[in-house]
Amino acid sequence: MREVFIGELIREKRKELKLSQADLCFGICDISTLSRIENKHQTPTRNVLNALLERLGVSSERFYAAVTAEEMRINELYIEITNDNVEYGKATGENKEKVKRNLLRKHEELRLIMDEDDNISKQMLARSEVIISDWSIEEKIEKLTWAIRLTQPSFKLQDIKNGLFYFDEIKLINLMAVTYSEGGNSEKAIEIWQNLLRNCDNRFDGISGARAEKDLILYGLAREKLIVKDYKSALQYAEEGQQLAIRFGIFLHLPGYIMIQAECEYQLGNSAKSKKIFEQAYSLCEIIGDNSNKQLIKDGYREYFNQSLS
Repeated sequence: MREVFIGELIREKRKELKLSQADLCFGICDISTLSRIENKHQTPTRNVLNALLERLGVSSERFYAAVTAEEMRINELYIEITNDNVEYGKATGENKEKVKRNLLRKHEELRLIMDEDDNISKQMLARSEVIISDWSIEEKIEKLTWAIRLTQPSFKLQDIKNGLFYFDEIKLINLMAVTYSEGGNSEKAIEIWQNLLRNCDNRFDGISGARAEKDLILYGLAREKLIVKDYKSALQYAEEGQQLAIRFGIFLHLPGYIMIQAECEYQLGNSAKSKKIFEQAYSLCEIIGDNSNKQLIKDGYREYFNQSLS
């Protein structure tokens, strides 16, 4: 069996998709850099390799790239900042401010060590800044649009379904939908999430790295469909999200999926089923220590069934 170098794989897949070198690498690296990678004259950094392969719709999990100590620290900061963003969303009061201060320190460290033309890091910083900001909806959308146009200069919301996005770009678009939802524009948020879901299903089917992105999209859709009282659709997305979470061990939104199902079943007239699901969600939150969702479940159970969960 012929050994295929990463550069060859990138070139062959690029040609299969009828992409020019400029189409593939825009915002990720220079054309000359891509040319050297394809011709086995340069090993890409981890972040560049991931972005190129994801834009091509290829799993990056089986491929490796040589990294410097600086690049390793950048990768560590990506993970730390992402985890802190999740923690920020769960935190309250003084703890929320503490997480924010910690995030701002890590933002500054990343800015000091990243290259000036590192658009991937710029996108990660923009996403994190929006999450922890108190900006207006318009300011958040403007920042997110600026960030994605670093690598997708002609980006338009109506083109999401067929765009060649890598995972960080998908996270930015997902956050756009979240932001529109926060501003009360459910129609726009749902349109973005539905097109993003089609994009992921068409381009990343079977690629394990895309499951976390799909989880974000399904949770957004389930939650937003519940808000607009489309209970059947909300239930469908929540059940799909729950199956994804259980099958692949993505548990961040699992309590939320179950809560949405409980709410939908109640609104659809299935009170006994709803009550059972509420109780299952409460037990899960107790097991994993999710006190925030646990309180929401208790409140909903009391409102619907005039009983207390304990």
